[in-house]
Amino acid sequence: MTTIKCLNGLPLEYESFLISKYESYLTTCRYIEIYYPTYIIDFMLVYNENSLIELLIFGTNGSTSKCFNSFASIDPTIISECINIYFENHPSIPMIKVDALSKEYNLKKAILHDKANEYVINLSSTVDEYYLQLGRSTRKSVRNHKSKLIRDYPNVNFITKYGIEIEEKVIDKIIELNIARMKYKGIMPAKDLNEAKRIFRYCKYYGIVTYIEIDNIIVAGDIAYILDKRMFTEVIGHDNDFSAYNLGEVCMFQLIEAAINGGFETLYMSWGYNEYKKRLLAKPHILYSYSIYRTYSLAYILKSINALVVLNITRFRLSKYSMPIRNAIKYYRKRKWSLVLSRN
Repeated sequence: MTTIKCLNGLPLEYESFLISKYESYLTTCRYIEIYYPTYIIDFMLVYNENSLIELLIFGTNGSTSKCFNSFASIDPTIISECINIYFENHPSIPMIKVDALSKEYNLKKAILHDKANEYVINLSSTVDEYYLQLGRSTRKSVRNHKSKLIRDYPNVNFITKYGIEIEEKVIDKIIELNIARMKYKGIMPAKDLNEAKRIFRYCKYYGIVTYIEIDNIIVAGDIAYILDKRMFTEVIGHDNDFSAYNLGEVCMFQLIEAAINGGFETLYMSWGYNEYKKRLLAKPHILYSYSIYRTYSLAYILKSINALVVLNITRFRLSKYSMPIRNAIKYYRKRKWSLVLSRN
């Protein structure tokens, strides 16, 4: 028999259960504490007989509500029952967002508002085994670029740090490199220095950084999180002046080596397609995000229509047919950024 117990506040005493059950850096108390400090938190313990089988966390900020269970595959009956209980306990809340579920659901009064690919590497047991699985050109590229870097800069250092070892200045520098790199490529940066402060706080609990130093200056780096047997990349950045060494790929391989040597089974490379992810053997996994409404209201109908339009626009934007438009936008942004740099 399934029973559900409702409680308030962050379930800090269940942090180890959340990590072992969901293995998601987004579904930890520490992440919610850092990224959603203004949210009022409720959680539900779901038992089968006397065994805890699920723990769903909800947060409310004004009229905005979220379910924080991400990368999860939860029984749809349990999700529906917990959401119904949440609506009963919060009569003023019209809708709950559930992001990044790894299973497609057919939930009542639910709108699919996003469907994206996350890229995952199933890691080998040894670095040599993984290396041999890479394509011939990728193996050659990684080996040659690293060798060239060491030859041209004999004092180069490859550094890996974990948790409390990680310094804030390292996080800030990697974020700065990422922002500059994105602008150089004509892509809007997803991170900023305010985000860097939150990332640094979270890294103190579950972080790992790999970075490359030349003359004690960071020229490339990766920020990732580790949970149980999974590793999740957050940010990668490198100095554009060292692009000839393909430092982004070299540094990512450094992170992969750390993951394999640490006994991790999977490396999550975040959302969105990139050619280097394919070269490093990452495979797409579909994630689904939903908005679940209390009633079949006018707002639900309008949002359904809007979500359908947005979904089709997104699919077109990510398709090969939009490539000329995307390339034109990137070219314009690159030109704009180059002009800013030249004036400075």
